Amino acid sequence: MLAYSGLGCLPPALLGALTAVWFAVADARDGDWATACLVAVPIALVFGLVNLVAAVACNRTEAPDQVPGSDETVWSSRHRAGGTPLQSFSPYFLAAAGLLLAGWTLQWVHWPVAVAGYGALTALYYALPYFRRRPPKAVTVAERGAFARARGWAFQDRLPSLTRRWKPGPLQRLSATPAEVLNAPPRAGLRAPFAVMSGTHEGVRFTVADAFEPEPFAPFPAWQHHHVTVCAVHLDAAFPSVRVALRGRRNRYALEIETLRPDFAEALVTEETVRAMLDTGTREWSVQGRDVLTVLRDQPDDPQDGGTGDDPADYDLDAVRAVERLAALVARLPAGLAPWAQEALPDLPLKG
Repeated sequence: MLAYSGLGCLPPALLGALTAVWFAVADARDGDWATACLVAVPIALVFGLVNLVAAVACNRTEAPDQVPGSDETVWSSRHRAGGTPLQSFSPYFLAAAGLLLAGWTLQWVHWPVAVAGYGALTALYYALPYFRRRPPKAVTVAERGAFARARGWAFQDRLPSLTRRWKPGPLQRLSATPAEVLNAPPRAGLRAPFAVMSGTHEGVRFTVADAFEPEPFAPFPAWQHHHVTVCAVHLDAAFPSVRVALRGRRNRYALEIETLRPDFAEALVTEETVRAMLDTGTREWSVQGRDVLTVLRDQPDDPQDGGTGDDPADYDLDAVRAVERLAALVARLPAGLAPWAQEALPDLPLKG
């Protein structure tokens, strides 16, 4: 049931070769598994590097919105084994090297100590990025809290429920067979939304929140997160989910629409809608329930960075401007969308 795509067969082959090396060394040394573990550690690291180099060569592509003259590239999932892209096997090789190293120490320590050490290293791998994100997160919370209170808007330090409400990544398609479930690429979602600001601006109800979003198909997703700001305008009715984007450069664009309800998307995305996207500068947006949202990516770790001269950039004001653009876009959406409105209307994230 495991499907391969292109060089997706490379990581399983390398992991199989690593296992074969371990057994060969142990057999050649009359069952000396400790030496076999020690020999296999550098081999696991080399195999991991080979796999990553192959991924850089095959699974790196130009960004869809690349500006002419830039060298921005993104990871893709063209070459994968099952639902795991080639480069995302990198942590597997690190884990194998750590496990072999723990096995080598068993000749001096009891196995619970070795297991505890391996568990501590694994926990450290995931904990360090979390602690690295705490200082910029605290600065963002303080800055936005002051910004919201000065305008009489509701504010909350964190709101984990937004993780279930908003899904900025690709919509989850329905899978018909167990094989499709096993081989579907992973979906990146928001991590612990924070600095949540909600209120009414120029007659429009909105919510703004920051979060960390894993880089799609990244080799080390626990470490490769991007600071994003999600800006949402709330409707008076809930609708099926749809994502709309304009990809391209200069005056040449390709329209991308992703939805599980093509009939709704056809009624929603008209020529006037596309013109409204161009006029408001909204290149990507989505409808999710009663929320129309857009995501501001590549936010700084320190909200006081940026700007010109001695004036720091005001990223909270940028979020409000994004809300204004969304409101202008919503005002120009087609009027005949009532047949797709849902009766159950979810509550607002914050009362404000």
